[in-house]
Amino acid sequence: MGQLSLSSSRNLTTGSVSRKLAGLTAPMLLGVSSSILVQMIELVFIAQLGTMQVAAVTFTFPVTMALTSIALGIGIGTSSVVARKVGGGEEDASRILGQHAIVLVSVVTVALAVVLMSMTHTIFEWLGAEGDTLREIDAYMSIYLPGTVLFTITMVAGNVMRANGLAGIPGLVMTLGAGLNLLLDPFFIFGLWGFPELGLQGAAVAMAVSRAVTAAVLLYYVVKFNFVDFEAGMTGFINSSRQILHIGLPAMATQLIGPVSIGVITALLATYGESTVAGFGVAARVEAVSVMFLFALSGSIGPFVGQNYGAKKNDRVTQGLYATYKFSLGWGFLVAVALFFLSPWFVPLIESDPKAQATAITYLRIAPWSYGAWGILMMASASFNALGKPLPSTMLAFTRMFLFYIPLAFFLTSFLGYAGVFTAALATNLLLGALGWLWFSRWFNSHAH
Repeated sequence: MGQLSLSSSRNLTTGSVSRKLAGLTAPMLLGVSSSILVQMIELVFIAQLGTMQVAAVTFTFPVTMALTSIALGIGIGTSSVVARKVGGGEEDASRILGQHAIVLVSVVTVALAVVLMSMTHTIFEWLGAEGDTLREIDAYMSIYLPGTVLFTITMVAGNVMRANGLAGIPGLVMTLGAGLNLLLDPFFIFGLWGFPELGLQGAAVAMAVSRAVTAAVLLYYVVKFNFVDFEAGMTGFINSSRQILHIGLPAMATQLIGPVSIGVITALLATYGESTVAGFGVAARVEAVSVMFLFALSGSIGPFVGQNYGAKKNDRVTQGLYATYKFSLGWGFLVAVALFFLSPWFVPLIESDPKAQATAITYLRIAPWSYGAWGILMMASASFNALGKPLPSTMLAFTRMFLFYIPLAFFLTSFLGYAGVFTAALATNLLLGALGWLWFSRWFNSHAH
């Protein structure tokens, strides 16, 4: 194999741990935060169409999250195997794996998009959507599903670059793509300047156009920096897929647990009415903005752990992980305090329906107190995946959702109404955060030294 000579900026195995993590996280945060903030602003646009449209897009969350989860799984598998090859100096292998990962995610998401397009109506009827809300969902998903293919290519191409220690370009491209999405939203949603007035479906059109642009730009850069080897063709594709999916399949299962459980929770909240579902959707978007630092950090710790583990520098793995734990706890506390006091002020700016407002504010005064623990769980899970040990992450996610969150939600709603769902989230995150920290610490101390 060729030997990879990393520049000091891309080499994560030397230098200050905190600076290397910051160097990875800052550009990723730029991309993640811009995307999440655009989704938040987009929801403000959608709310101008009506509470029914907000409820409709909220019903789509489990399915859109599921598709994202599959891409995340392949991306996590890609990042894990490529980062370890990079850390071990295996240049040729990392390039071939990068190319095969992009092909793999393209094939998988095209197949899933085709299947889901034939099942859209049935899925959302099961979730509790009906009448005009269901028709809005059908129109939205008819555009969203094909656009998902472009999004997943973007995600995996970005993972290939970050695994090689180059995080700046993916972050910048994601940011510019999110900006384009936001720029196009009002034109397609409201029909400005002669554009067709498409309502909720217009949001999906804006998303598809922006994702086509970002996918093209990132593919250009992975080729330019020689992070993929398209000349190798499909030779070894099965072996590459096996390596990626060894991590990716359990990671997919881990990521899919969330959307499946959110589907159950959405169906449970639908029994309280459309306004409650809309309020939950508003709270979910605010939550995404609130924890975007943690999402970005969990995406950065994987390449850091992978390269250092591949280079047999286990002390740096431990230092990096504990730095992320401390940040998670501090950030989680600050966010919880802010949302407790400020949510009654800004939620009415997003949603005008009083019942939806009450639902969102209730959520944002309860669940955020567990964000710090949730962040620790994210870091531990990402680190397990980076070390090629995905099953603990899957078990933690399964335990979190199916053994605690959903049973607790159904139990507590009997006493607290829909607030019981949010209290269940609080208790579950606190418990599983502690479990994730203990499990990874004990495993790493006994196996990696």
